[in-house]
Amino acid sequence: MTSFKQDGLSLILILAMSVSTILMSTPITHAQDNNGYTVTTVGGTDTPINFDDQTIAGFSFTDMSFRSTYPTGMTFTVAITPPQNATIQQVSLAYTFSNTGSRGEPAEVLQGDQANTWTATLYALRGMTPWHEIDASWQVRTTDGDTISGTPLHAIYYDPTRPWYRAESEDILVYWFGVSNELGRYVIDAMARNREKYRDGFGKLLPYRPVAIIYPPGGVWNEYKAGVVIDDTDFGSTGTIINEPGSTIQRVRTLESAAIRKDCIWNPTSPDQEFQFNQAASTTVHEVAHLYQREVGVGGPTWWGEGQATFFETFPEYPVHDRLRQLAKLRDGDFPSFQGAGPGGGPYTASEDGCTHLIYDMGSSFMLWLVDAHGGLDTYRSIVDEMAHGITLEQALQTVTGMSMLELENEWRAFLGIGEVPAEILDPALMLSEPAEPFFEVSEQVILPATPFQQLVFTSPEEKPVSNLTCFANTPVVILRAGNDGTSNWYEVDCMGIVGWMNQSQLAGAQ
Repeated sequence: MTSFKQDGLSLILILAMSVSTILMSTPITHAQDNNGYTVTTVGGTDTPINFDDQTIAGFSFTDMSFRSTYPTGMTFTVAITPPQNATIQQVSLAYTFSNTGSRGEPAEVLQGDQANTWTATLYALRGMTPWHEIDASWQVRTTDGDTISGTPLHAIYYDPTRPWYRAESEDILVYWFGVSNELGRYVIDAMARNREKYRDGFGKLLPYRPVAIIYPPGGVWNEYKAGVVIDDTDFGSTGTIINEPGSTIQRVRTLESAAIRKDCIWNPTSPDQEFQFNQAASTTVHEVAHLYQREVGVGGPTWWGEGQATFFETFPEYPVHDRLRQLAKLRDGDFPSFQGAGPGGGPYTASEDGCTHLIYDMGSSFMLWLVDAHGGLDTYRSIVDEMAHGITLEQALQTVTGMSMLELENEWRAFLGIGEVPAEILDPALMLSEPAEPFFEVSEQVILPATPFQQLVFTSPEEKPVSNLTCFANTPVVILRAGNDGTSNWYEVDCMGIVGWMNQSQLAGAQ
C-alpha cells in the first residue's frame, strides 16, 4: 500500500459559500500563462454542516445536517414537522450533481429514533470518489397525495481522512494528494492547450467544468469502489470517468512500468516526475474526451471510441505510427483490421512488442492520418457531426470522405507500409475447410431446437465470436454456407432476415 506524505499545510474543507464559511489554508500561487492560479488544501477533517431551518407550505424542516464519511458515503438528516391537518406518508431525498445537473441514484431514507427525524445515506456501498458537489432537497408526500419540496441544500462529498490539494481554471477543477503540489499545473496547462482542439473536434466546449480526481501511484485509488482495496498497479490502469457528475478518476503512474507492459520496447528509459505528471495530465485530457463523447452523443466501435480519446492526448509517450510499423514487422505483416469485429488488444493485453493498448493506438493513428491526409480537423469534425445524428461510423466516413471504410483503411495501411486487409478477414468463410460429416447441406432449411429459448447469431465463425443478434427457438433457418474450423462445423444462416454464423452444437437437434 502506498504511504502518504503529510505536507504540513493546514487541513480544510471547502464548501460552497451558501453552505458554510470558507476555511482556507495559506494559498500557494503559481504562474500559468501569465495568469496566477492558486493551490489550496482541502479535507483531512470531519466537518459536519448544519443548514438553516426551512418552512414550506406549513411544513417545518429543522435540524438539517450533512456529514461525509468517505469512502462509505454521505448522510443527510432532517426533522420534519407537518402542519396539524397533514400526515406524512413518505419522505425522500432528491439530488443532482451540481456540475452537470444530472440526477443521482435514489437514496434510501430511514426514519430515525426520534419522531419525524429522517436520515438519507448516499453511496453507503461506495462507488463514488470525494469532491463531488450535489444539490439535495427533502421531498415529503402526504397521505392526501400532496408533495412538498424543500429548498435545495448544497454540499460537497469531502474526504475527512486526509488532506488533498485543489486547483482550478476555466477548463478544469483538480483535486489530488500524495504527490507534489505541482501536479495541478500540468493538468491545468494541458487542458488549456487542448481547449480549441476540443472545440474544433466536437463543435463546442462542455457546458460544465469537469472535475479531475487524481490519486497517487498504487492501489489506494480503489478505496472508493465496493470491496477490498487492492494494489492493482501491475494491471496498469490509470483512468476512467463517472458520467453523471462529469468527472475523471485517475491515478499517477509509478515510475516503474506496470508488470503488464514491463517488456514494452517503447517504455521510457529514465522516467522522472515530469514524465509522471505529463502522463497524468494527458490521462485527464483523454478521459475528458470521453465526457465530450457522451455530451455530443457519439459512439462507434471500441477502437474508435478509445482511439478518439487518445487522439486528444497531449503527451504521446512514443510515435504511434512507428509503434504500429514495428509491430507489423514483428508479426510478419499479419496486422489486425478494423473490419468485422475489429482489432483486439486492449489495456490488459500485451502485443508482440510487449506493449498494451493496441486498439487505442490503431484508432488514434488512423485519426491522425485521416486529419493529415483528408482535410484536417474539419473532416474529423464532420464525421463527429454525422455520428452525433445517429449515423454509423462506416456511413459517416463514406459521406464525409466519399470513400468506404475499407478504402480508407487500406490507404492508411499503405501509409504505414502494411499490406491491404486480407481477404479472409473480409470473408471469414475463407478460413474454413470443407464441413465434416455429419453436416447440414447448403440451401437446406432446418428448424432450430426448442431449447434454449434464444440462440446467438455470430458475426464470424470463430471460437470467441462477437454478436448482438439472436434467433428464437423453433425458428426456421436457411443454411447459406458451411465449413469447418478444424474443430467444429460452422454455418452461415439466414434466420428470418438475420444473417450470421452458428456452430454445430447450436444446431444439434435441429430438424
